[in-house]
Amino acid sequence: MGAPVLIIAAADDWPTDRILVELQTRDVEVFRMDTADFPQQLNVAARIDRAGGWAGDLTTGERTVELSQIGAVYYRAPGAFRFPAGMSDPEERFAEAQARAGLGGVLGALDCRWVNHPAAAARAEYKPVQLAAARAGWTSRPP
Repeated sequence: MGAPVLIIAAADDWPTDRILVELQTRDVEVFRMDTADFPQQLNVAARIDRAGGWAGDLTTGERTVELSQIGAVYYRAPGAFRFPAGMSDPEERFAEAQARAGLGGVLGALDCRWVNHPAAAARAEYKPVQLAAARAGWTSRPP
């Protein structure tokens, strides 16, 4: 088996389920996670190693994947972070910002192949970016 593929998607996302099955039929190691599980059932321990890459791991109740071993990430509509009951709205907003910066920052900085990197997907939501990409593709086609 090669490097594991990290799948970040909602637990009930059926298109992602189909991709997971296909990867497994190809003997690809897969670690699936949903950001909705962080920090309750998903943990991250990360540090920058001496070579400048990420070391540490992602852990659920059942599995662990080493960050430095991840070869690709598939990202498709993960769930919103869920926090312990009883937090006030300001506490929850603060926790969400910290989770996005911490977990999202570590994952977004992984140096590997991405399908739907969140930063690229967010940038592509802007209509002028879409129009510029369409124009570039149209003008680069051979006559």
